[in-house]
Amino acid sequence: MKQGLVIGLVLICVVLGGWILAVRSGAFNPSDEALRARYTDERSRFITIDDVPMHVVEDGEGPVLVLIHGHLGSNRQWDGWVEDLKRDYRIVRFDYPPFGLSGPIPGDQYSSSLAYPLVEGLLDELGHENFHIGGTSSGSILALRYAADHPERVGKLLLSTVPAYTPGDRLPPPWGFRVMMWISDTVFEVWRPQLYWRLFMENIFGNDDRITVAKVREYTDLNNRMGSISNVRNFIIANSQSTFDLKEAAARISMPTLIQWAGKSPVLTADGLNNVAPLFTGTDVKIIRYPTLGHKLMMEDPQTTVADARAFLEAP
Repeated sequence: MKQGLVIGLVLICVVLGGWILAVRSGAFNPSDEALRARYTDERSRFITIDDVPMHVVEDGEGPVLVLIHGHLGSNRQWDGWVEDLKRDYRIVRFDYPPFGLSGPIPGDQYSSSLAYPLVEGLLDELGHENFHIGGTSSGSILALRYAADHPERVGKLLLSTVPAYTPGDRLPPPWGFRVMMWISDTVFEVWRPQLYWRLFMENIFGNDDRITVAKVREYTDLNNRMGSISNVRNFIIANSQSTFDLKEAAARISMPTLIQWAGKSPVLTADGLNNVAPLFTGTDVKIIRYPTLGHKLMMEDPQTTVADARAFLEAP
């Protein structure tokens, strides 16, 4: 009896150990071919900028609106907005490395200081002379920086949850997510299961019932792209050493600006907007607060947030 139990435990340990070794070797990471088959269609293009393939999607006809996704996201963050806006606008969206299907960057050098010139080069290559531009979270920094540097090309600026200040003490993630983060980072290393991304989204959404199975799978697939986890770590480290002066850039913004702000973001506090809005000293800023929404405004409630964005774009 005891001998059988010991043998059973040994077999379980061998199988579990073999499975973990397979995970750490990349056996569960989807290939680029599989990801492109699942997450591209006839609208997708890959445009090479400075030897980096950039995944670009364009929809609709009319005035051009460029939309830039946030950290750990992809151009698909804007799907809900695009369904509405493509009736009247030409929507340009793309993945910026190390996220989505863009990249790899030669030498695995990932940072916003490299992502920004890629965005500039891509917008030059696309040939749209004038456009509105918007971004969310870390993508809002890229949009703000571009608008500050190229005011002659940008009509209106749309930003949401702009990380333009250093937050104070943040609420720690729920214990279940912390456990899953530890397991993923120390045991799996190069791969994170769907449960990780489900808990991630529960942490950043204000309303869990708006999280879909498809969206969890999308985050799981795209963020498990081979090399993605280490590339994101490098991106975070490089950004922590950035010397870019975001406050100075905000002061140079001259076009009409919309700031949409979450009331239940674990990343930026509800009252953090009080630290952000005053930075825009050279323009009128329209502010809209969403008390019940989390950090991913356009994913959680695309109907309300895009209606507000459309009203801003169409205002004289």
